[in-house]
Amino acid sequence: RGMMTARTLSSIELADDAARKDIEGFNRTEVPYEDGVTVVDLFRRRAAEGPDATCLVYCDKRFTYSEVDGITDRLAARIVSSGMKHGSVVGILIPRCEHMLLASLGVLKAGCAYLPLDPTYPEDRLNLMVKDSGACMLITTPELDGIISDDFKGVRMMTDEIDSLASGTADTDAVLPVLHPDDRFVILYTSGSTGVPKGVIFKHSNTMVTAAWEKRFYALGPGCNVTAYASFGFDANVFDTYATIISGAALHIISDEI
Repeated sequence: RGMMTARTLSSIELADDAARKDIEGFNRTEVPYEDGVTVVDLFRRRAAEGPDATCLVYCDKRFTYSEVDGITDRLAARIVSSGMKHGSVVGILIPRCEHMLLASLGVLKAGCAYLPLDPTYPEDRLNLMVKDSGACMLITTPELDGIISDDFKGVRMMTDEIDSLASGTADTDAVLPVLHPDDRFVILYTSGSTGVPKGVIFKHSNTMVTAAWEKRFYALGPGCNVTAYASFGFDANVFDTYATIISGAALHIISDEI
């Protein structure tokens, strides 16, 4: 029998030079991005640079960047005037429609975090999310309003009010807050498959980084079209939505029928 030479595990090569070069390239992910700004800041910049570009499409409804900016500014002013403080949580219980962006962006501009509530979820789960998150306001429709129990004592706003803001004016006494990357952005809940669903808080900075990555990876820019097909309460919806509107691209919300 020959003598075996002892070798350390670290001396065994598992990849050749070519494979190692590929691995190092895959992991070279550090890229510059604008520090200290938020998704809202970049959206406003896009609205100023291309006000007439299409921003949002839902079925036969189309909104330019200028229109979305104006509607969401006025909605933010209405939310602030209703008593919401910087950092308050606003639940949004709506079917798939243009308000998935309009309501959410208006909430963010008001300095609040939004809680997306998918009406296909069980009522008990939706009520648990509203209570657990500490939501102080609910944006919904008359058809869905009854899902959230009377135990919720916060402000309720119907989406009809958002529609009326399309040609209206903002509350003149409402001052929109300055947003910070550390502010809360959205609260998403786990599936609850291992027990009670748990809320996960995304900050503006979290969303900014993921949106900037998606913008770069897919080379998004003016003239691009992006579909929003994921559930409103799913993280993929957050990433696709905000990567699109910081890029000057058009967000197409896919209807339930499709």
